[in-house]
Amino acid sequence: MALRRPHRKSRHGCVECKRRRVKCDESRPSCTNCAKRHAECEYGSSTSLLWANESDSGQPSDLVPGLRSSLSSTPGAGAADPLGILSQLGSENAATPGGSALNLQDLELMIQWCNTTFHTLSRNERTDPIWRNIVPEEALSHPFLMHGILALSSLHLARTGPEPTRRASYLNRAVGHQNQALALFRELLGDVKESNAKAMFAFAGIVVIYTFAFPHTPDVQDPWSCVDDLYQVLVLTRGVQQVIHAPRDFTSFLLDSSFGPILQVEEVQVPIPGDAAAMLKQLREANEVCKSRDANHELQVYEAAIANLEEMLNWCYSGIRANTIAGRWAIRLRPRFMELLRERDPLALVMLAHYGVLLHYLKHRWCFDEWCVRVSKAVWAILDDEWRPLVQWAMKETLGVNFLEQVDT
Repeated sequence: MALRRPHRKSRHGCVECKRRRVKCDESRPSCTNCAKRHAECEYGSSTSLLWANESDSGQPSDLVPGLRSSLSSTPGAGAADPLGILSQLGSENAATPGGSALNLQDLELMIQWCNTTFHTLSRNERTDPIWRNIVPEEALSHPFLMHGILALSSLHLARTGPEPTRRASYLNRAVGHQNQALALFRELLGDVKESNAKAMFAFAGIVVIYTFAFPHTPDVQDPWSCVDDLYQVLVLTRGVQQVIHAPRDFTSFLLDSSFGPILQVEEVQVPIPGDAAAMLKQLREANEVCKSRDANHELQVYEAAIANLEEMLNWCYSGIRANTIAGRWAIRLRPRFMELLRERDPLALVMLAHYGVLLHYLKHRWCFDEWCVRVSKAVWAILDDEWRPLVQWAMKETLGVNFLEQVDT
C-alpha cells in the first residue's frame, strides 16, 4: 500500500521558502528555489499524507472492514497497519507531525499476544501458528476479535506482569476492550456464516479464558459465592461455544479450514488409576441409590455427567493439559444438569467438586490459577456429612491427603 500526496497545493509553500520569505512555486518533490540552492525541500503538515487506496469521497477507506463504522463512537478509533499490528484502536495519543497517532498501549498488547498470550489458547506446536498468526490476521476483518485479543493480553499482563504498579491500568484496559468486543459480538449472534465463523470460534475461546482468568474476590464467609461464580463461568462457556452451531453446524467448515488443527484433538486412551476408577464407581452407585429413593431423580442426566468426567480424566491421565478439558466438560453437560446446579442439588455440587480436579490439572496455566482450590473448599463447606464422602477423592486430589487441615470441619 503506497503513500501519495494530495493533489491540492499547499497554501504556504515549502518550509525552506517560508523561512526565507520567498515565493514558492510548490513543485514536487523539490521546489525550484530549493533545487537551485541544493536545499532539502519539505512541506508542512497541511499537505498530510493519504493512503493510495483512498476512497473517492476523500475519506481514507477502512483498513479493517467495518472498523470505522463499528467504533465511530470510540475516542481515538483508527486503522491497523499492513502487518496486522494495531496503530490506533482504543485510547488517545498525541499526533506526530506528518502522520496519524500510534496507540502504543495497544501495540504493546498485540506484541504481548504474539510473544506470550497466544500460548494460553494453543495446545501444541500444530496450533501455535494458528493462534499466534492466523487469528490476529482474522481479527483485521473482525473488530470484536481484535478487541478480544487485546483484552486477554491486557488481562494477562494485569495478572502476571512484572510491574505491580501498572496492574490496575492493565485491568482497566482489559475491561474496556472486552466490553467493546462483547458489544460488537452480540450484534453478530444472529448472523453467523462462513465469512465470520472462524472469528466467532476464536473469540468464543478467548471469552472463556478471559472469564476464567478475570480476578475474583470470593466471599470467604459465603462459600456459595464461589459456586455461583463458577456457575456463571460454565453458563458463559456453554453459550459462546454454541454460537457457531447456529443456525447451522460449522464444524465441518472449520475442520477443512486453517483452523482445522484446533479442532483435531489427539485422544489417547490410557487405563484410569485404581483410585479414580473406584471414585467413578462410587458416584454411579450413589446415583442409583438416589434414584431408588426419589422417582424424580435425574438418573440419566447424572450418568451423562459422570461419563463426561471419566472421559476428561482419561485425557488428563494421557498427558493432555489443554484448556479444551475445562471447556469440553462444560459444553457436554446436559442443560438439565445446569438447572440442577442452579437449584443447588447436592449431587450436582458433588460433580462440581470433581470438575475442580480437572481444573487442578490446569492450574499451571495462569488463567485457571486457584479455581480448583476455591471450588473444592466451597463445596466441602456446603455439603453435609451425608454427601462429603462422595467428594473426599476430589479433595485429596486438589488439596492433598491432609486436606482436612485446610478446610473448616
